[in-house]
Amino acid sequence: MEIEYSEPPRSSEEEDKLGRSVKKFKENVGVRHFDQYRAPISYKDTLVAKIDDKEDETEMEPLIEGMVDITLSRETMVRIREPWSKVLIVKVFGRTIGYNYLTYKLNALWKPVAKMVCVDLGRDFFLIRFSCDDDFDKVLKGGPWFIGGHFLAIRPWEPYFKAAEAKLTSVAVWVKFPELPIEFYDRSILKEIGSAIGLVLRIDAYTTSGLRGNYARLYVQVDLEKPLINMLRIGKCKQSVLYEGISALCFNCGRLGHTQDKCCYNKGSVWIALIVAES
Repeated sequence: MEIEYSEPPRSSEEEDKLGRSVKKFKENVGVRHFDQYRAPISYKDTLVAKIDDKEDETEMEPLIEGMVDITLSRETMVRIREPWSKVLIVKVFGRTIGYNYLTYKLNALWKPVAKMVCVDLGRDFFLIRFSCDDDFDKVLKGGPWFIGGHFLAIRPWEPYFKAAEAKLTSVAVWVKFPELPIEFYDRSILKEIGSAIGLVLRIDAYTTSGLRGNYARLYVQVDLEKPLINMLRIGKCKQSVLYEGISALCFNCGRLGHTQDKCCYNKGSVWIALIVAES
């Protein structure tokens, strides 16, 4: 004869706790399952995240009399910004260039395989929109570029850009680290080293493949309002820094725009210590 055992009836409080525990367990399992099989993040999703971050960080000024506030949805912001992902904003450093002359020189310089549109944004800033991704990549990989002997400053397009409010505070240049010890030829370490100079936009293919060990080469966005760094210290290694194609570079103060014999700043090398922890 089998005896059946039954649990004593639960109170309403116990039922409520049990229900919440089961619900929490199902939610946690669902989250882990979703993370495990999540599809790769698309460019659109990344753009949404950037929009959210940028909008959240911006403190809005209070409305004044005669001002009306217009709020656009996230989807609308993504839609109107996505076509500008392969666009550059350029300005000739230290010289005013006309639209027709710049368009002619850029086509002769870059030789795009597809249509390239140049838009005058005012204040000597121009927007370059590429129809072909290969042309866009070629411009970034092939720099630095010069128009009439003057450096062509290149920056990625950014939301809310206004020429009247923009300043030429950064340029993208190729930076070399001659005779960098081979143990530092790791992509994450190279990015860490490059970030001591500026935002790392890309790493040269020969550098990442390890086929060239006499120097490492990174494409870095350099802040012009700060002295250029010409030496790093990585652990116990002193590493020199070379900037490609920048002739008007002062090695006394590290600034662009004048040479060493005309420097009016304090002399002495610019140093920065970068500590790479040993694993």
